[in-house]
Amino acid sequence: GTSSILAGAALAAVYRCTGRSFDTNSLIHDVLYLEQILTTGGGWQDQVGGLFGGVKLARSAAQLPLRVEVEQLSLPQHFQSVLQQHLLLVYTGKTRLARNLLQDVVRSWYARLPSIVQNAEQLVTNAEECAEACREGSLLRLGECMDTYWQQKKLMAPGCEPAAVRSMMNALQPLSLGQSLAGAGGGGFLFLLTREPQQKKPVTEILTNIQGIGSFSVHSVELDMDGISVIQKSSEHPEQQQTT
Repeated sequence: GTSSILAGAALAAVYRCTGRSFDTNSLIHDVLYLEQILTTGGGWQDQVGGLFGGVKLARSAAQLPLRVEVEQLSLPQHFQSVLQQHLLLVYTGKTRLARNLLQDVVRSWYARLPSIVQNAEQLVTNAEECAEACREGSLLRLGECMDTYWQQKKLMAPGCEPAAVRSMMNALQPLSLGQSLAGAGGGGFLFLLTREPQQKKPVTEILTNIQGIGSFSVHSVELDMDGISVIQKSSEHPEQQQTT
């Protein structure tokens, strides 16, 4: 989702510099339009995830003009801290162009293939289940939703699971409650919810012993609760802005 988040940051900076008013919700829709102009395709999920703070659930009705509604979830006390201790990001070292995967998904949807239509409906149901798991503070239920999501993603976009990534996920299975590739799949970042807290070192050791997966890196996670903001870079040069 980095392209969508970068587009949101760039638009926010341009709007501020040109004196235009905006809010995060308007940025979501502007990025969606911009990415269609750039022919990269995609939807609104990446900019919602990156530009809104906290844990959220986004919905859009089947109507035009498209309108995205974002619900920021209320988490149980201490669940944010617990979640951060159990979440890890693994850069798989495998890059991919999301547009190619997305074009195949759109073609399947236009064909109204029954398996794809049913899978899309189940994706919606699983997202609601995932939100409820967060509201309850259930790591186990959240992990189950993550695993379900990965199976749904593979059905929606065949070929999104490279052999090296499959080897990584299989090896990490004993340590994880759930895992999936972020974005359109095919490479990029793998995110996993671990059974025990603070598992960066064990995960790194497991991946180091896998032959043929190439370079990788393991990262801890901190949830951004604030979302995008445009701030002054320095008081000496008020014309300089910084977007975070």
